Amino acid sequence: MRVPFGIVCSMTENMTAALIGGGAALAGGLISGAYQHVRDWFNRPKLRIDSKETAANKVNTEYTQPDGTAVSEIYIRARVQNTGRHIAKGCVVFLAKLEIVHPSGGTTSTVFFDSRPLAWAGWKFIARDVPPEVDFYVDVMRVSKSVSGWRFSVEKLFANEAALQRHSGTYRFTLVVTADGAKPASCVGVKQIV
Repeated sequence: MRVPFGIVCSMTENMTAALIGGGAALAGGLISGAYQHVRDWFNRPKLRIDSKETAANKVNTEYTQPDGTAVSEIYIRARVQNTGRHIAKGCVVFLAKLEIVHPSGGTTSTVFFDSRPLAWAGWKFIARDVPPEVDFYVDVMRVSKSVSGWRFSVEKLFANEAALQRHSGTYRFTLVVTADGAKPASCVGVKQIV
């Protein structure tokens, strides 16, 4: 039995249309998915952290404790910025490394091995969302104007790290800021106490 020529052409045209439609849907899905990834990459949060010698990064405070004791301290802080287009969610700043700087310029590692979250200004240790173009500060450490020693702005130092507070000299510290979907950023600062 012979198949009429019109039926074969009709089946071939339908198959061609189905293949073209399927290919177009597949290509559209791939392009759309790739576009979304590229768009998200360009719009992601971009973190920056610095510890410059500015009035905002070195804050003098004077207050009276509830027992009447006058306290005069200097807070050493670091500024966190998001230069991206989306909010940096769950931002945390870590004190990642602490080294002693010698007068010769060389450094020695300390017993501070474990990275610790630093307190946001106001002694808050919870992760913070950082919108674009807004400055936030973390307290790295504080020093008393009347009592020698360093007070690191971590929740707790381990027993073997207590001697770090009594060091009289220069420290070099490394800070790292992280957030969901953002590449971590870091900075190195040097502070001296005598």
